[in-house]
Amino acid sequence: MSFFFVILIICLVLFLFRLYHVANDDYVLVKKNISLDEVFNCAFICGFISLLFARIFYVILNPDPVFFSPLGFLIFPYFPGLSLLGGLLGGTLGLFIYCRMKKFPIGRVFDFFTVSLTFIMPFGLIGYFLLSQEFSVGGTVKLVLFAVMALAANLYLYPKANSLEIKDGGISVLFLIFFSLIMLLTSAIDNPGISNFVDQKENLIYLAMMAIGIILIIKQEISGRIKIKHAK
Repeated sequence: MSFFFVILIICLVLFLFRLYHVANDDYVLVKKNISLDEVFNCAFICGFISLLFARIFYVILNPDPVFFSPLGFLIFPYFPGLSLLGGLLGGTLGLFIYCRMKKFPIGRVFDFFTVSLTFIMPFGLIGYFLLSQEFSVGGTVKLVLFAVMALAANLYLYPKANSLEIKDGGISVLFLIFFSLIMLLTSAIDNPGISNFVDQKENLIYLAMMAIGIILIIKQEISGRIKIKHAK
C-alpha cells in the first residue's frame, strides 16, 4: 500500500513540476489573466476526476466481487487497480469541461497538460512494473516508446509550439494518435492473434481514439490552409 502511494505522489509531484515549468509566465495565459493558481486548481480537479475514472474503468474491465462493495471500490491502495485508459479519458473530459467553464484557451492548456503527462509516463510505468512484477516484451517496448514520446514532446514539440510553429492543440492530437498506436502495438506483441486483439475491449477504444486524432489532424491542416488562402 505504501509503495503504491509513493508512486502516485512521485508522479503527481513530477507532473505539477513540469506543468509549472510550461505554464509559468506563458504569454497567452498572461494575456487572458489566467493565473498559475487557476491552472493548478484545474490540475487537482482533473486529477481527482482522472483517478475516479481510472478506478471505474478498472472495475468494469476486471469485475472482481471485492470491488463491488463501497470499501473495496474506494480503498484502492488496499485493493489496487487503476486503468490508464480510464484515467486518460476521465482527465480529458474533466479538462475539457473545466476549460470551457473557465474560458481557458483549450488547445494551449491541453498541450500543457499533455507535455506534463508525457513527462511522467515512463516513471509511472516503471512504478507499475515494480508493483505488479509483471514484466513482458510488450511492456518493455511500451516503456521505451513512452520514453521516446516524452523526449519528443518535451524537447522537440513543446519548443515549436511555444514559438507558434505548431498550432495550439497540435501536441495533444499527436499524443492521442501515438499513445493509441503504442498501446495497440504492445498489446499485439503480448497477445498476438486477431481473437486476442478483439477480446481486449480497450483495443477498440484505442482504435477509435487514433481515428479521432487523425481526423483532428486533417481538420487542423485543412483549416490552416483555408486561413492562408483567405489571407492572400
